[in-house]
Amino acid sequence: MPWRNNSNLEWVRGLPGVVADHPLAKHTSFNIGGPADFFVEATDAVALARFADGAFERGIPFRVLGAGTNLLISDGGLEGLVVRAVDREFRRDRERVYGASGLKMMRLARLAADAGLVGIEFAIGIPGTVGGAVYQDAGCWGREVRDVLVEVSGHAPGSGPRRWRPADLSLGYRTSAFREGALQGQLVTGAWFQLRTGDGEAAKRQMARWTAERLRTQPIKSKNCGSVFRNPDGDSAGRLVEAAGLKGARRGGAMISTKHSNFIENTGDATAADVRALIEMACAEVSRRFAITLETEVEVVGR
Repeated sequence: MPWRNNSNLEWVRGLPGVVADHPLAKHTSFNIGGPADFFVEATDAVALARFADGAFERGIPFRVLGAGTNLLISDGGLEGLVVRAVDREFRRDRERVYGASGLKMMRLARLAADAGLVGIEFAIGIPGTVGGAVYQDAGCWGREVRDVLVEVSGHAPGSGPRRWRPADLSLGYRTSAFREGALQGQLVTGAWFQLRTGDGEAAKRQMARWTAERLRTQPIKSKNCGSVFRNPDGDSAGRLVEAAGLKGARRGGAMISTKHSNFIENTGDATAADVRALIEMACAEVSRRFAITLETEVEVVGR
């Protein structure tokens, strides 16, 4: 690891609040993942930018975590510096709302309804943060982040602050330029969403109905990453995995959910290797039976 010289190690060990060999499992919804070489939390955009710039200048591998949903961290963990964004700022400007990168989308939807603004109720089904939701154009109930997104604030490590319009972001089904395009490595620090004045109490009732429906149809109380596969055009990944006879299939402590087959649950002691084995099994069997190639929605990272 060429970045591990005395100067770099002195810098990273001197960061306020930094921890070495920090287990990442507790920072993911899967409760799976090996250690980060170094881990620190950023309470605001200024701290996040400072950590990112310092790592960039020194060639230290760097990754930002939010709520740790839609993420499978390898058993070997993550090299370099991992920064967890915990900035949860919320602001309102007339019919627009701003959420910092560490604010959960569910919380943003509730705060908007409290303010008598509607149009983002669908976010009650997005368990991740604002940063993660922009990163993958998250969505639920037939709507996506791009439907209400108007501006993203961010930071380019080594180059400074950035602002982007949705047209700059190559937003698509569970992807963006941050995840798979020209903006890889650049950071989301917050985002503005365009809403409209409406009945906040009715919005809360709708969110309650949708939450009840998710509880009925998805294993949202278990340790999982959310949907594992992207839905193929005109079909459902969960239907295909179940039709392939894999509902309830197990590898080690990981199980394809018996409630919804596009979820893999950590039943207690699953490893990332267990989950990857189930993903590979599902891909192979769906391809063999239906000649359909499943693409993963979950992002697999680490050593």
